Amino acid sequence: MLKEMDFLPVNILGRLLGYKGIRLDNTTLVIHMRKVHYALDLNQCNSFAQINEKWYGSQLTITLNDISQTISFLKKNDAKDFAHTLNKKIAIFFTEYLSSLVDIWESAVFTQYPRQSYLPQLQSICSTISNGFKSDPTTWNQFLNDSLIMKVKEINQFHPVSYNALQHHHEKIYLEKRKEFFDCVEANPLTDEQRLGVLRSDDFNMVLAAAGTGKTSVMVAKALDLIDRGLAKPEDILILAYNKAAANELNERLHRSSNKTGITLDRTPHISTFHSLGRQVLSDARLSTHMSIFVEDPLKLKQWITEWLLNYLYEDISRLVDFISLTPEPVDPFTIKTQAEYEAYVRDNELRTLNDELVKGYQELVIANFMYLNGIPYTYEARYVSKRRIEVGFDYKPDFHLDGTDIYIEHFGIDRSGGTRPDIDAIQYNKEMKSKRELHIECETTLVETFHYEWVEETLTHGLEEKLKYLGVKFDPINSEQLLEQLQNTGKIGNWCDLLLKALASIRVDRLDYDSMLTRFQQARISQPQKHAVLLNALHEAYIQELKDQNAIDFDDMIIQSIDAIEQGLFTPKWKYLLVDEFQDISTARLDLVKSIVKRGPKPSLTVVGDDWQSIYRFSGGKLELITKFNELVAPYTETKLQKTFRYNNSIADTAGQFIMENPEQYKKNIETHTKVDSSQVYLLDDKIGVKDGLYQTVVEVVSKIKTEDNNASIAVIGRYNYLLNESKAALARSQLLENVSLWSFHKSKGLEADYCILIGFSQGKLGFPNENIDQAVIEALLPALDAYPHSEERRLLYVGLTRAKKKSYIIGDPTSPSAFITELLAPKYNVHIHSKAFKQRYRQIFKCPHCEAGYLKRIDGKFSGFYACSTGKGCSVGKARVCKDCGAPSIDSRNTSDCNNKDCGHSMKICDQCGRPMKLRSGKFGDFWGCSGYGIQGDQCRNIRKQ
Repeated sequence: MLKEMDFLPVNILGRLLGYKGIRLDNTTLVIHMRKVHYALDLNQCNSFAQINEKWYGSQLTITLNDISQTISFLKKNDAKDFAHTLNKKIAIFFTEYLSSLVDIWESAVFTQYPRQSYLPQLQSICSTISNGFKSDPTTWNQFLNDSLIMKVKEINQFHPVSYNALQHHHEKIYLEKRKEFFDCVEANPLTDEQRLGVLRSDDFNMVLAAAGTGKTSVMVAKALDLIDRGLAKPEDILILAYNKAAANELNERLHRSSNKTGITLDRTPHISTFHSLGRQVLSDARLSTHMSIFVEDPLKLKQWITEWLLNYLYEDISRLVDFISLTPEPVDPFTIKTQAEYEAYVRDNELRTLNDELVKGYQELVIANFMYLNGIPYTYEARYVSKRRIEVGFDYKPDFHLDGTDIYIEHFGIDRSGGTRPDIDAIQYNKEMKSKRELHIECETTLVETFHYEWVEETLTHGLEEKLKYLGVKFDPINSEQLLEQLQNTGKIGNWCDLLLKALASIRVDRLDYDSMLTRFQQARISQPQKHAVLLNALHEAYIQELKDQNAIDFDDMIIQSIDAIEQGLFTPKWKYLLVDEFQDISTARLDLVKSIVKRGPKPSLTVVGDDWQSIYRFSGGKLELITKFNELVAPYTETKLQKTFRYNNSIADTAGQFIMENPEQYKKNIETHTKVDSSQVYLLDDKIGVKDGLYQTVVEVVSKIKTEDNNASIAVIGRYNYLLNESKAALARSQLLENVSLWSFHKSKGLEADYCILIGFSQGKLGFPNENIDQAVIEALLPALDAYPHSEERRLLYVGLTRAKKKSYIIGDPTSPSAFITELLAPKYNVHIHSKAFKQRYRQIFKCPHCEAGYLKRIDGKFSGFYACSTGKGCSVGKARVCKDCGAPSIDSRNTSDCNNKDCGHSMKICDQCGRPMKLRSGKFGDFWGCSGYGIQGDQCRNIRKQ
């Protein structure tokens, strides 16, 4: 056996070629040649030396830093002994090298959760170990210790490396290891899905938690698990909550669970709202954190905006006319495809003139404002000089009457070829136009006609001016001071300021500049996009300057400026684990703050927790696509779904889940409930048609019944608007039923629960639910993009409301003016218990308006008589119906009769086909006949008669 310092000579052929031999000198392999010597450092060996027998002698191969060196022409007799001695020496260094690879592997795969960013390194380690071991298992087993060989074999099992396999292996180990912790960390043992949510700490992780599935439990358990396993110190963990209440709850539950599990917290993980975190970052970066007076007193902000707007308009009075033209946003009626769409547009969008009248179309608004600005007195839809009917069921009222004259203006919705909106019969419409012209000739009144195509060609007001001047109408343009005074008196300045306030909030929270605003306006096809962008950019710049003058920041600055501080290196994040709650409602600015922490921190693991089904804060910047498109907008991630709830039963879960998943853009979840029931626990009740305060009486009755049957139960009344809750509270107080009853808005109910929930406010219109009012188009353009499914955010709001109830959910709706949600929930697939007969199909048909698509007739009792009004308001061409004298149901006018809509009644009354008044049976010298009841009316006598 050769000794360590022995010299291994080459054979004769080698000597002829200039080799002299090799020798082992401690940690160095020295190669001798005639004139030079080469020294190879064995510390750099990452595999064992190999001896191969050739015809010309032995060949020694040694690998240093992945580069193989081959030494040939060695004497065969001594080569194997030399290689053995050499490998004993290499084993010392190779064991150290190999152990370092194993340590990296075990830390990344076993100790920590395997991350996708580690994958290339882990694949390289596994490949190196697997290929080396497979190439020479005998030498590895001979020179490496058993413990290391066992670890090598374990790693070899993963070759080739699959990330899913690494995940599964880690999870399998720790689901068993941490079972005792998972069983006791919360009040109930964690579900399998919750346990996975705790364990998974990839670079980016998403926990999708349906309502009541315990997302807070996951966040608390995850923080404690990291601390208990020594993966992080409390100060290494940052938990971001949506608001202060949620932050307080997380803090309380964290301490409660740490005490329960015996985990000592010498410090608490950093639990904060985004704004508090931003303020801390600014403070640590030694930047100003002085808060603006606008933050403490929002009224001051509105006053500032009002003052800014007035100054902006006074600086250049031409801006005033521009500003009037910017709001509301023009709508081309020819782009409205269906009757129902038009009805909803008119019903839910308030078009008010400068003279404070409510009109039913944008072009009428333009005409009215033109006359007001030019000092032409007029009346909108005044009664005509004669009570006549041109359209069935509708007394003729021209669009405008010029006060003190016989001049009337009719705006006709036709193009140059006589075409109409897609939902209107063009032939019938043109026939009615002709009848109106003939009526004006008959009654000797002057008709001025304007047309839709004039508005399209931008000649509407200019053409109207020429027509009126031709008739001698006096123009007396209103001066700027008078106009501003009128705008203030009618509340328009206040409304505009509210609009600017919303716009400013959207600009700030989404970090918009002039170019991004202009782009959004252009994409949304907002008219005059440059003017909008210029105005709002001027407002934003003035606001920023005002904050500088105050030497102060606002809530948005807490986040915006803290991002800049981190990016500029003024603050260096130290957190290794980030947990973000309510991620479905996160804004662009908040995400940018999270991204900057991840980018500048020590490669932290980010876990976002949320529920796309409960994304309801778009109005405050919530950007749903950040969770539904996380992979594209943020990074690839590991997903965990929480689908088992202990809050509500399978009936509520099925109805709410079926309803929300109608939207294909929502994640699919299969909700499992702990509590099972055999029948529907979602009840549909009516609001007592025709009874004063019927809705609130129904609320009182339901609360009373619940208290009778379950006296200690918690009850919540949930409404879309505060006025509904205030009236409900007053009614319950009068009945002494207010104890243990909470009153929540749908938005504020999020995160809360009660045994029984009563959901109210389900009617049509802009104060209904869903809220069908199309918010100001400019604000819509500035807000984060909304998924295309109808009423998508309002659907999520109803899902939130339905899933607050543990036992039963009661929905109280208006059967004579049902919201779109009520109509949908009547479908059998939702399995709602229809408790009220008013929602039965036959009963609902009695109150269905026959003149429009979506309208329902609701009784209005006036001072002298009652009538039915259509829920679509001006969106319905008729809008009203009589009250049947026999049964009180709506009575629908045709050309010659008014017929009860209640088929069980069948009452019919003859009416005048010319003026719509009732006909009376009279006797004459030629026999009985029907005569109009308007025969004796002074000034507008109707002599129409019909044979019996």
